[in-house]
Amino acid sequence: MMRPFLISLAAVLLAGCASSGPVQTGKDTYMIAKTSGGGMFVSGATVKADLIQEGVAFCAKNGKTLELISGEGKNAIPFARTSSAEISFKCVGG
Repeated sequence: MMRPFLISLAAVLLAGCASSGPVQTGKDTYMIAKTSGGGMFVSGATVKADLIQEGVAFCAKNGKTLELISGEGKNAIPFARTSSAEISFKCVGG
């Protein structure tokens, strides 16, 4: 009886996070959003840090650096929502 639950729990924990990818919102301005696949075991701050790393890599592809405009991470609430985050940023320099 416990085995199906444990298998399901393991699948959720291993699912990881899927981001929206950078979405252009203006000239050299982007936003990225992500919801955690780790449920209660991943904080909103961790999801936000992942997004910043993704944004840094995105800007670096074009020889630019990330300038964070805003960012918010939300922790999970049991049986209500999973952890999530959203950032807005500019790619500057060059």
